[in-house]
Amino acid sequence: MAKDYVGKMGFRFRPEIERPDPKWVKKLMEEDYSTPYLSDGMNKLYTMDMGIHQLFIAPKMAGPAVTVKCRSADNLALHKSFEYVKPGDVLVVETQRGFGYAVCGDIMISIMLKLGVAGLIVDGCIRDIENVRNMGLPVFARGTVCGSGHKDGPGEVNFPIACGGIVVNPGDLIFGDENGVVCVPKEDIEETMANAAKKKAQDEARIAGIERGEIIRPGLDDYLRAKGIIE
Repeated sequence: MAKDYVGKMGFRFRPEIERPDPKWVKKLMEEDYSTPYLSDGMNKLYTMDMGIHQLFIAPKMAGPAVTVKCRSADNLALHKSFEYVKPGDVLVVETQRGFGYAVCGDIMISIMLKLGVAGLIVDGCIRDIENVRNMGLPVFARGTVCGSGHKDGPGEVNFPIACGGIVVNPGDLIFGDENGVVCVPKEDIEETMANAAKKKAQDEARIAGIERGEIIRPGLDDYLRAKGIIE
């Protein structure tokens, strides 16, 4: 079977990936969706943990994942990923819990902006935050640190990675806002969006009910009866 990547294990780079239909990104960006709706739409799964958060207030972001696996204290693979990203992609970086160094700073982020990257997610740290916050790229990470990494490898681009406690595959739909980040598997996008729309409508109906004075959650006692708590 012919390889669809260059290099070898530990230094593998996949130039082409399957990306979702751009209509889903457009829908997320133009309509009133939030990451909680998508998380609920996936039964609370595929939601990155609280450590992956906005480092500064920024617009929401959405796009296909270009995945980068870096060895702790190294960013060779992130540099290599610049050859493969397309406008609108989201770079998602695993650092193997290398929290003592920054995987990138303002110079690399300026390159991402030139390439049209829609956002950056790092399960680790960045640096130069005083400049990055004014550059316009949404950035989600665990924090900042001043130390920089090496460029020796190993590392991989567009292979499955771990980020924020979940698996991210290249081409998965990434959506981030002030609440956090969700990763929608490519094959589940249509179902997730339908579920998110349903949850959004339910929440809007519940808010309207509260405005009418319906304070107690409907069906609460039925739930407790089913569990044998009350008669």
